[in-house]
Amino acid sequence: MRAAVEPRPRLAGVFPLANTAMSVGQDEFSYAHFILGDFFVAESSPCRFDTKMALKEDYDYTAAHLAEHGSVLRCNRLIIRAKHATNAGGAVATRDKKGEEERRNIQILMDKWPGAFMPNGRRKDEVIL
Repeated sequence: MRAAVEPRPRLAGVFPLANTAMSVGQDEFSYAHFILGDFFVAESSPCRFDTKMALKEDYDYTAAHLAEHGSVLRCNRLIIRAKHATNAGGAVATRDKKGEEERRNIQILMDKWPGAFMPNGRRKDEVIL
């Protein structure tokens, strides 16, 4: 992050899917893409996680960094395999079967960052930054 050109990012992360074929179709580094909450690095910043959000906090945190610092840094060649949707506790414990909590948090994102997020046409109750 410290070697990046201006605007210098204060948040960095990895490609958000475990699909290596998709990752090589991207530039090696990107500066305005979503940073997954499962694995990220953050430098000193006034950006904080929104305590009103129980889900999608990483989307909000990414948007906050983009608004405050003008960029983030995502290494699209670094891939992790995390138990993102099946692990005990955390966001998995917060999700309800009807998806109401997911939709409530998506609405918070849409209201807080108008025009930044759109519904994901391939995945129900997901958004694209």
